[in-house]
Order: sequence, then C-alpha cells, then structure tokens
Amino acid sequence: MKKLSWIVATVALLACGGYLFVYIYRWEWHRALLVGILFLATLVGLCTALVLRRVASSAARATTRDDRPPGALERLRAAPVETTPFPWLRPEAFDRSHIFIPVLLGGGFVVSGIAWLIERVAGSSARSGVEEQLATDLGGIAFPTAPLVPTDAELLACGDDFADDAALRVLLGPAAAGTRP
Repeated sequence: MKKLSWIVATVALLACGGYLFVYIYRWEWHRALLVGILFLATLVGLCTALVLRRVASSAARATTRDDRPPGALERLRAAPVETTPFPWLRPEAFDRSHIFIPVLLGGGFVVSGIAWLIERVAGSSARSGVEEQLATDLGGIAFPTAPLVPTDAELLACGDDFADDAALRVLLGPAAAGTRP
C-alpha cells in the first residue's frame, strides 16, 4: 500500500509538471496557475512524506541501539526535581490563585477607562481652536476665487487676440476653430 501511494504521488507530480509546461506553452495562464499550485502541493506532500519516513527510520535505529553509558538512567532519576517558577500556580495553591486573573482584568479595565477619559478631555480642549487655525493655515494653498483660464465666451468677446496661440485654440476646441485666420 505504501509503494502504491508513492507511485501515485510520483505520477501525479510528473503529470502536473508536464501539464504546467503545456499550459504555459499555450499561454493558458489560469490553467497553468492551477496546475502549478497542484504541482507545489504534490511536491510538498512528497517531501514531507520522505522526511517523515527518514525520521521514523532513524528513530527506529536509535531505539534498537543501546549506546547510553552505564548508570545514566540512575543519575537522571537521582537528579533534583525542578521547582515551579510561580508559587501561586502550584496545585496546592489553586484555592488562592483564583483572584489573580480577575485582578489583572480589572486593572486593565481601569487603566483603559483612565486612558479613554484623558483622550476625551484632550480632544475636547484642543478641538475648539484647531479648526480656526487649520482654516487660516490652509488659506495660503486654497484655490483662487477668479478662474485661471478665461471662458470661451470671454475669449470670443475679445476678438482675435487669441488667434495667434495654437495651443489655446486646441484647448478651446471647436468654438475657437471657427475664428481661425
């Protein structure tokens, strides 16, 4: 069964790779993308299976050999046991540690409330003069009240003053083309 799965995966990998080149040659990009994703998925699956097979075989070889030095197991069992770093998390202290998490959550709630209050006070005090200052600052870069380019009617009313400017005639379009000398 294992050999059959390896054969099927290898055939699928070769077929995906072949079709990838066919679809690229035919400029069928959507199909090429799909087959390329299938190719990568099959390749990753095969590589993962190969690595897991090698790891399993090396683990099997390691368990069959007994290369450990004499007395290693006894020394490990005689070593001191590591202590827990947080005394309130010991199993015998569980009846007192139930207050630890709510205190942290309550403290976070209080700190968040204080930060919200400070933000509201700062926002309301700064907002009163900010709009006026911003309007004054933006006045220097505002659009002019007078138009930059005269309208068609203004140019036509002036007569032939613009007849020499070809770029202006192009800008004005058909209305200016009729007054061309």
